[in-house]
Amino acid sequence: MRKIVPLLALALLAFSGSKGNRPGLPHSGPDAASSPAGLWQKAVDIHQRNHAWYPGKIAIVSEVLNRRHEPSSVTQIFLALHYGADGRMRTDLTRALKNGQDMTEKMKSKVTISNPGEGVDPDNENTYSVSISDSPFNPARQGAVSFSASGEKRLLFGHNCQCFEFTYQTTIVSKGEKEKLTWSGMAWLEEVSGLPVKLEFSLSPLPSRIRSLWAIYLYETARPDKWVLSKVTISGHGGFLFIKKRFRSTTTFSHYRRRPQQEKS
Repeated sequence: MRKIVPLLALALLAFSGSKGNRPGLPHSGPDAASSPAGLWQKAVDIHQRNHAWYPGKIAIVSEVLNRRHEPSSVTQIFLALHYGADGRMRTDLTRALKNGQDMTEKMKSKVTISNPGEGVDPDNENTYSVSISDSPFNPARQGAVSFSASGEKRLLFGHNCQCFEFTYQTTIVSKGEKEKLTWSGMAWLEEVSGLPVKLEFSLSPLPSRIRSLWAIYLYETARPDKWVLSKVTISGHGGFLFIKKRFRSTTTFSHYRRRPQQEKS
């Protein structure tokens, strides 16, 4: 059976944290913008203004690690994305390497890449699909988010950030069926602007045979009018019976463009 790799089931999403304030609703009064709810709302507004960006290129490096946490196997996959004349996004596998050996043609014959919003094959029992378009900052999904400011602050990539712990209730396609999924972790928002700088989180439930998983999302923050996902790192371990393996994957997004209908003349 051909394995379906939905964009980006290769970069699992997750995220959440603890209990907290009512989601997405800023407090009234003069200090509303600087309150935890006000800062979170700024992050939601930033997502709304930037949701039309999409990456033109995606590079994925997946590693299986030995007991010394050194790579014993390395797979690299390179994808190109663009919109066709019919307005539909095209995703092409441009190159694939395994331990330095070119596997492009072989990979193309075994892997089907499906685009965001197109869904997955319901008959494929091996599919575990999460879309990168799913986000706890999505304005339409705020009813599924709970958050609270932890009080921890940190300087990240030149930004003074406030830590938020939160949970996000969403769904995932697993073995052809929709299942409930909870993202649990932390979001780091710039103190004044609410700009999301970093997410780190895990999933519940985990994929089959995965015993632990931790994901880190980093965002491009150099331009105020272009907030986009730049890198996803996933690490963890899994196995069957007494065979356990650690893994790590890094997905890099670049060459961002706006959807055709959003491009400026």
